[in-house]
Amino acid sequence: MKPGESLAIQLTNNLQAANNVPCSQTAGEFCEAATTNLHTHGLHVSSKGMDDGLSYWSDDVLASVAPAGGTALFNFSIPSYHMGGTYWYHPHHHHATALQAAGGAAGLLIVDDPDGYLPTEYSSMEEKNLFISGHNLNTLQAMAASAQTSVLQTAATTATNAGLATNVFLVNGQLGPSLTISGNTWYRFRMVYAAVEQSLQLSMIGGAATCTMKLIAKDGVYLHTIPRDIATVYLYPGARADVALSCACTTYPCNAKVSSTASTAGPGGGGGGRRLQPGGGRGGMGQGGHGPGQAGPEAVTVDLLLLTINQGSSTLTTLPSYTPQRPCYLADLRNAVADSTGAIALNGGPRSVTWNGVGTSMTYANTHQNGGTMKTWSAMASLQVGQVHELTVTGANAHPLHMHVNPFQIISMGADTYGGGYFTTGDWHDTLLIEASGGASSLTLRMQSDVFTGKMVVHCHILSHEDEGMMNIIQLTGTEGAVYSQAKALDSTCYQGSFQAASPTPSPASSPTPSPSLAPSTSTGSSSPVPSPSPTPSPSTGSSSPVPSPSPVAAPSPSPSVSPPPASGGNSDFALRLSRVQVMLALGGALLCH
Repeated sequence: MKPGESLAIQLTNNLQAANNVPCSQTAGEFCEAATTNLHTHGLHVSSKGMDDGLSYWSDDVLASVAPAGGTALFNFSIPSYHMGGTYWYHPHHHHATALQAAGGAAGLLIVDDPDGYLPTEYSSMEEKNLFISGHNLNTLQAMAASAQTSVLQTAATTATNAGLATNVFLVNGQLGPSLTISGNTWYRFRMVYAAVEQSLQLSMIGGAATCTMKLIAKDGVYLHTIPRDIATVYLYPGARADVALSCACTTYPCNAKVSSTASTAGPGGGGGGRRLQPGGGRGGMGQGGHGPGQAGPEAVTVDLLLLTINQGSSTLTTLPSYTPQRPCYLADLRNAVADSTGAIALNGGPRSVTWNGVGTSMTYANTHQNGGTMKTWSAMASLQVGQVHELTVTGANAHPLHMHVNPFQIISMGADTYGGGYFTTGDWHDTLLIEASGGASSLTLRMQSDVFTGKMVVHCHILSHEDEGMMNIIQLTGTEGAVYSQAKALDSTCYQGSFQAASPTPSPASSPTPSPSLAPSTSTGSSSPVPSPSPTPSPSTGSSSPVPSPSPVAAPSPSPSVSPPPASGGNSDFALRLSRVQVMLALGGALLCH
């Protein structure tokens, strides 16, 4: 997709009605396992839907698509000023989110950079899409039993009886795939960790191979200055990273592995972090040993991808230091004066998310108390659209904080950097975990409530915790379309409409230096187009600067192909179906953008 386009998806739910046991009839919080919907993780789009008077659903996670052939139309209008980046989609029906997403119902979304957005050294990199999914068959089987669904109810037992690992990690749907790359060549690795629990600490392991990693973006937002030297990529459930990677061999060809090693340092890098419980370890490719019995953020030791590095260029291009121009909704807020302040707490014990100490766990009993439903649930807070809000967050040392609609910026976290610079104040995220061992248990974040009114969902991205009630809602109020009036005072170069390319003027590059590289990608499928919905109404302008409505653009070229890719591509109408396929939930279809 490109900024200014819309994504229309006709979702058909072919899950079996017999597996859709009501929450009132199950023990625990896992239920309605065959009801579904669709969430675009990380996109800056509206959360409204048919309950708000639209003829389709946008990113409204309270939408419900019934099993046995139920259908619904989803439409996501990408603002013309949306930053290009790496995102993903998965079902988000409360009480069934973890079971469906960890069962395999997920895929990659990419918003392309506008033409001329980055210097040629970056824009010309061959892209390799790594859609990494984690499947703990032990917790999946336990959730399936609690939900009384036949899907996945014997997953761990079947694997154990066959002598296989119960903690499985796939790359683009494959167990331990291999990839051939050229030495001394930069590749852009778009990494998505489509998981509902556990964490990865990724590095390149190879005796004869020397690999260099440079961070470009996290959670679909470019760093303020690129690139940043890193040794480890920290991925926790829902997180993404765009990394420039190059490898070289002492003697060609040589091999390296993309591997996670569970160190005693958590994502903060400070030591004393939690390790995977006994039974974890480096087995065969993609096999993380015996899956933990309880869902948590523990890091895993596992080899994910084998790289074969063939001889390429004799020298490696030096990547220039560059400051990407930013859309105004991502203007640097470190010097902003917040319009409001509040405290968000992620409380693991009671499975709750609170605002200034107020908020109740979204269990089935609580949401249906006194005849209520999810849709009548009272928001824990109300924030005005078109303003800057400062959030003090506790609990993100053990529970990945995920916020829908608007990304947030790290203002303070106890130190300027953690994880060897992977986490740095000023960085943007929509999902964040910094363990207490190396990070701080209290974080200060700021976000713009840009343009969109309606529900902003906040939850723990250990998705079984979310299903158990660790979720809440902030209501965004005011005038639809209002933007932060001081954005250009903070960053005079930020843009509020479509990006207008000027010739990039990168810092002078030094002479090429020998170094390393890596890679897989995605292909566009095709299917019969579904009817396009009416476009989302253009945001009306509040008291601040207007935001131009998205203008249609031509269908983009497909992104480089991967083997096999998660469903994604550069076109827009997407027929999506959910069905039972052995132990996994399957997605199929094609994306067409208009």
